Amino acid sequence: MRVREDYRTLTGSEKAAVLMLAIGEEYAAKLFALMDDEEIKELSQTMSNLGTVHSSIIERLFIEFADQISSTGSLVGSFDSTERLLEKVLGKDRVDSIMEEIRGPAGRTMWDKLANVNEGVLANFLKNEYPQTVAVVLGKIKADHAARVLG
Repeated sequence: MRVREDYRTLTGSEKAAVLMLAIGEEYAAKLFALMDDEEIKELSQTMSNLGTVHSSIIERLFIEFADQISSTGSLVGSFDSTERLLEKVLGKDRVDSIMEEIRGPAGRTMWDKLANVNEGVLANFLKNEYPQTVAVVLGKIKADHAARVLG
C-alpha cells in the first residue's frame, strides 16, 4: 500500500475517490445511485487502488471543493437551468415528464390554465374574494373569458 502525502500528485479521479470515501457510505451510496455502470467501475477501481491518504490531503481537498463552490458567485434557478442539469443526469423522457409536471402541460402558466376553467366555476370561486383579487385574476385572463365570468 502506498501512502499519499502530496496533494499536487492527485488526479481528478483520485480526488473524486477520496471525496467518496471521506463522505461515508450513506452519502456515497446516494451519489453512486446517480452514476452509470461505467462511472461506478472507474471510480471503484480508483478507490480500491488509492492506498493510505494523509489527513492533510483530505482537508486540502475539502477546502478546494468549498472554494470552488463558493467562487461560483450567485446562482439563478430557472426552468431552463434546471432542465439542463436534469438532462445530464436523467433520460430525456424522464426529464420531460418532470418538467411538464413542474411547468404544467406545454409550459403553460397558471393564468393560461385559469383561462380554461369554466366561467361558472371561476365566477363561483371569485364571488367571495376581495374586489382587488377579482380584478387581478380577471386582468390576467383573456378579455372575452373575463367578460363571461363577470356575466
